[in-house]
Amino acid sequence: MIEIRGDHVLLRGFRPEEVAVALERMQTPPATEMDEAATAERRERLERSGERNGWEIMLAVEADGRLVGDVQGRCPRFALPPGVWELGIELWDAADRGRGIGRETVALLSSHLFDGENAIRVQATTDVDNVSMRRVLEVLGFDFEGVLHGFMPDAAGPPRDYAMYGVTRGAWGAR
Repeated sequence: MIEIRGDHVLLRGFRPEEVAVALERMQTPPATEMDEAATAERRERLERSGERNGWEIMLAVEADGRLVGDVQGRCPRFALPPGVWELGIELWDAADRGRGIGRETVALLSSHLFDGENAIRVQATTDVDNVSMRRVLEVLGFDFEGVLHGFMPDAAGPPRDYAMYGVTRGAWGAR
């Protein structure tokens, strides 16, 4: 089982009693927009969290003893080159954002991917208007690489533009 401990954050598998909470709280996509098959798939991913399961490492984000979100490292075979990982992170409550939890989570998982999973590159995307996440990525040494136009579907309107960030093994080690 993967367990990554930082100063204020612990990344670990979801406990059985947390799966229902995570299903309810995860926002991308919202549970209300998922059909039965997608919900079952997400439940299975949560139940297998805490270890590498083929293309993904899914972990619970615990901060100061509380479950506050989820994070994934993804390297889907045939979708990304070998050694390239993509990050996804959600902090479920606005009150937990802006406190350094996201920064520490991204740093911990990125280090694990480079050191433990032989990553050559880690990348992340975020909504172009998500100034806080963009700042986190830049502070950690990720380079802004461009805008993915019309990237993320949005039930409230047209697809959203996303900013692409990436960092290589060499750049991560030199920071």
